Amino acid sequence: MTDVNQGAVNDVADAAPYRARIAYQPALDGVRAIAVTMVLLFHGGVSWMNGGYFGVSVFFTLSGFLITSLLCSEFSSTHRVAPGAFYVRRAKRLLPASIVCLSVVSIMASANAWTAANHVRRDLLGSLGQVANWVRLLAGESYVDAQSASAGFRSPLDHYWSLAIEEQFYWVWPLAFWGLARWARRRNVSLTSVVCVCTAVFAACAPLIAAVWGSDAAYWATPARAGEILLGALVAVLLSEGRVRATRWMAPLGLALVLAFGFVLPAASGPAYSGGFPVLALASAMLLLGLQREGFVRSLLSWRPFVSLGRISYGVYLYHLPVFVFMTSQRTGLDGWALLASRFAVTLAIAITSYRLIEQPIRRATWAGVRTAVSAATATAAVAVLVAAVPAGAGSYWGVSASSRSIAAIAVDAPTTPLIVQPTTADTQVLSADSTPAASTVPVLPKLSRPVRILVVGDSIAEATGHGLVAWAAANPTVAQVSLAVSAGCGFVRGGEVPADGNVPFQHNCDLLLDGELPTDLKALRPDVVVMLVWARDQAPRVWNKREGELTPSDSAFSARLEHDYRAITREITSATDATVVWIRPPKGDPYWLNKVTPFTDESEHAIVEGVMRRVVGEISSRAEVLDLRSWMESDGIALAHPARPDGLHFSIEAATDVATRWLGPQLVLAAARAASASTP
Repeated sequence: MTDVNQGAVNDVADAAPYRARIAYQPALDGVRAIAVTMVLLFHGGVSWMNGGYFGVSVFFTLSGFLITSLLCSEFSSTHRVAPGAFYVRRAKRLLPASIVCLSVVSIMASANAWTAANHVRRDLLGSLGQVANWVRLLAGESYVDAQSASAGFRSPLDHYWSLAIEEQFYWVWPLAFWGLARWARRRNVSLTSVVCVCTAVFAACAPLIAAVWGSDAAYWATPARAGEILLGALVAVLLSEGRVRATRWMAPLGLALVLAFGFVLPAASGPAYSGGFPVLALASAMLLLGLQREGFVRSLLSWRPFVSLGRISYGVYLYHLPVFVFMTSQRTGLDGWALLASRFAVTLAIAITSYRLIEQPIRRATWAGVRTAVSAATATAAVAVLVAAVPAGAGSYWGVSASSRSIAAIAVDAPTTPLIVQPTTADTQVLSADSTPAASTVPVLPKLSRPVRILVVGDSIAEATGHGLVAWAAANPTVAQVSLAVSAGCGFVRGGEVPADGNVPFQHNCDLLLDGELPTDLKALRPDVVVMLVWARDQAPRVWNKREGELTPSDSAFSARLEHDYRAITREITSATDATVVWIRPPKGDPYWLNKVTPFTDESEHAIVEGVMRRVVGEISSRAEVLDLRSWMESDGIALAHPARPDGLHFSIEAATDVATRWLGPQLVLAAARAASASTP
């Protein structure tokens, strides 16, 4: 190994006491380069790097190895650990670039740069407080939705969850190590055995957490990921006490496994979400052990381009996601590999600048610990002030203004007056139902005695679509009034549990909507049209009882319940009101998700649900109909338009308003007019 004075130090090389240094290993910078490249390819949506998130696990294990190597060196020399000095050095190493990143994200958020990201202020506070992983987990958010390669949009701070886990480890581990090392020394017990037990305990916690608290906790909770970090710590202790020797095959096998995991691990399922990461991290541990011996892999990872990228890998990881989120196809005019290359180039330029002008000068500064602590506290407070100026956000990018909602809303308990169609020469044409909608022209509407009252019911897709109807109705108050009864993840299949929900109470909230809010709205608003819209909730695998196990729409028991519940809610609405029930055939989802087949994107499953929908409507044809929004969007050419549905599912408010204006709104008015004409003697 090369002495650190002959080259750049590792991330934590300056954390040893009394300015002592551990020997510098260029190949470890090469490991960083491999790990950060995997993450960037994954976040860049490269289809063959579905498991690129494993690069974060590699960082965890490497951090545990380096930090513990320094602690072992310090304790063996002095029989103590200096936590205060350790924390000061960590602050000088990590905080400056993070403060810059969070400050820039805050300023850009105030300028509305992150229009497609929710809860930026919340994410900023969580990142600043080093608890971003817990903030996301307690908010009930899914890592698959927020971060996987199939996601259409991300928050610029989605990656701070992993930094938070490492920072939490840095706060606890020096003190814990010191206590464990002293205990082992006094009792003449090997430190290796003590750390091995700790590692095994936390490794066992990961699948237990997955089983009890769900897949998101297995991915985001610090105890579930601590096993990967402690595995690196165990390697450091093993080497420090001379209890293991690297063999020739360890480095190539470890590297091969790390790369293989990047290629083969699925983005939205698999061991990552069931507590299997500590087992997978054995590949990283094997690689670290193997690099302690001369060989081809060690020489390869010591190659200058790898080492150079590894040195700035912290900044690359820190800045890459804000760059990726901001540099969209719409802003750059690029797509595919050209867009990815431009994102890489900008990220590298920022990371190099940060490394040379911010990180290294501060890291090398010979400040006293008190000055570092005061500077860190002042900088953190300054960012908190910036964050306070960031808009809290509407909670979704498809939100509509409060004034529009107020103008468009159906008046509660308004005087009951029948909807009457005023005869015109065009009535015969405009009141006919068109099963093959043309997107080229806006239907001519009949003259009505009052605005049509429209109530939209369903999931977040219904909410985004409904907000477009609200905006349209606010601009046409004499034509329609629109109110919403929606809840994220709310479909019309009742009972059972959806395993994919994890800890998110989608079904509970949906039950409150369908059993409480909807009956109240039907009575108070007396709608002319009730719009029923759900994207994929009603085809999600569901468990009604243990004997049957998990069922999908292709199972007869599932489809029977589906048909029963669709029929029941349609009859409940028609018996409680004079409304026409309009079921919407939703547009195809997943245009930006690399065509991955999941229970939510499987076309055969969608076809089963749509078939049930049409059969139920056929039974009540005088009071129910289906509007084929999917076919209209495909004929109009906006089905695959990224600006229209930034995340591949939900309309932007501009697109929803356009769809409502040019087709959906008029079609709902015509449905109400047809029902009114049919009921007129």
